[in-house]
Amino acid sequence: MSLIGRAKALVYELGSLFLLLWVIMFAIFFADTLCGPVIPYMLKEFLIEETMVVAMLGYLQSVFNLVNTIIKVPGSILADKIARISMVLFSLCIFPINFLLILFAANSLWILSSFFFLGVFIGFFMPAINALVADLTRKETRATAFAIFNLSWITSQIAGPTIGGYLADNLSLRFPPLLALIISIICPLIFLVRLRSLKISGKKEKPKVLLEKPKEENEAPFGITIALLCAAEFFSGLGNGILMPITTAFLMYALGTSPTEMGLAFSIGWGLATALAQIPGGRLADKFGAKKVIVGCLMGATPLFLIQPLSTNVLQFSLILGIICFIGNLSTPAFSAWIANLIGRERRGKGYGLTSAAWSTGAIIGPIIGSLTWTMFKPNHFPPFAISAVPFLIELTFILLIRNS
Repeated sequence: MSLIGRAKALVYELGSLFLLLWVIMFAIFFADTLCGPVIPYMLKEFLIEETMVVAMLGYLQSVFNLVNTIIKVPGSILADKIARISMVLFSLCIFPINFLLILFAANSLWILSSFFFLGVFIGFFMPAINALVADLTRKETRATAFAIFNLSWITSQIAGPTIGGYLADNLSLRFPPLLALIISIICPLIFLVRLRSLKISGKKEKPKVLLEKPKEENEAPFGITIALLCAAEFFSGLGNGILMPITTAFLMYALGTSPTEMGLAFSIGWGLATALAQIPGGRLADKFGAKKVIVGCLMGATPLFLIQPLSTNVLQFSLILGIICFIGNLSTPAFSAWIANLIGRERRGKGYGLTSAAWSTGAIIGPIIGSLTWTMFKPNHFPPFAISAVPFLIELTFILLIRNS
């Protein structure tokens, strides 16, 4: 059977709830990325000076990740204590506040507040939905299942920035947030209506597949395993956090892109490449083991950050970014499945919540470092990108220390 045929068979096995979660995830990230190319140019209108704009780009990500980290601690506990479907529905009701603030923003503080509420939403939403997806999958095909699920938020981010940038250039900077607001209001309504048709209740929420075997005695204790996973995720978040403002600043100021060009750069360089990596990454992890895939991806992608600032136009930038994202994101489904396999079903909410909170903690610090290094070294763009590679090398060390279950 072909790779696509196997994926279709797996989706059929996972059932209607998995498909519903996929659609909701697609809509959420499509709405969010519609505003991605808009926000830097709204900040440019509010703040004018390059230094202030780049600094605010870093602060936005730091505020988002700070709130996200704080909320994910109770969010991960609640994901294990109460019905995960109820947690998903509750968080979806918070989502529209983010776009209301962007749509009616009068200054940069409104944008900052929108990132606060986005952090609250993600903090409650992600531990519950990741644990729910893990519950619906078998260990033998879990990485591939996560690869298929990851395509929801990845493919939406191929279309979202391009459409958002086009609408901003040709209609208004406020039109993408308006469209995103409408989508965010529709999401909880669709989720609730579809759940009723599936006749799913929180008390009846159970996975459709057999549970895994009980934890064996020779496996590493939960505390050690989760600590190493969190350490690895912290440095992953730190590296990605450093890249967030410097990548946007490089496109805006070094290459002088428009909102449409920026949207295309992220859609092709990040979105398309990451989408293409998911199914092969999941299959590789199911066949050879998640840890091997993660280690290989880190070793392959990290050195390429050094050539990113050598780009002289948007096409070169997008191609280099695409190669980095394809290699690096082969590991995305592997890591999601690895957490589920190492932690076990009863603690999955905590596992996903705590590791995600650790990533967000790194991503609080990262954008500040990225903004500062951009300002310190401009017009030399090489040092900020070189500095961003260091945390990924430290992450590799912690990954190697984790014992497979």
